[in-house]
Amino acid sequence: MLDDFDRAILDIVQADNRLPNREIAARVNLSETAVRRRLDRLRADGVIQADIAMLDRDRLGQTLIVSVIFRDDMAEAYQRFIEQMLASDRVTQCYSIAGEVDFILHVHATSLREFEDWAKSTLLADPVVQRYETAVVFTTHKFSTAIPMTAETSAS
Repeated sequence: MLDDFDRAILDIVQADNRLPNREIAARVNLSETAVRRRLDRLRADGVIQADIAMLDRDRLGQTLIVSVIFRDDMAEAYQRFIEQMLASDRVTQCYSIAGEVDFILHVHATSLREFEDWAKSTLLADPVVQRYETAVVFTTHKFSTAIPMTAETSAS
């Protein structure tokens, strides 16, 4: 379970994970050592999964949002597809969802031609994929990985 200090620390590091522990400690009214221990625990427990740099997607190519519909619902096909998406460097996000659509993918390519080639070799070549639809992202107005830290937010 996360306490108020954990949530406050998580709010801060989601906005800037390069802040020194002393700065975080001053903001949440804890010692620098306590902040370091809490961050170590949050990383070890998997609450903090990675410390990364976020790049400007618009400057580095084209983002596409792809909905994928399968022909049949088969557990083996779903698992194989998930593994294929995990292995693809073009797929930046992959969601298995409820409803008519089976998966939503965020795909990043250096050009629409590169995406088309990827889609042909990955999606069209897959016999379980019935159909896919692509939305081309013109401009990213908001992109955040931050999860709001409220009193109800807890870690399992």
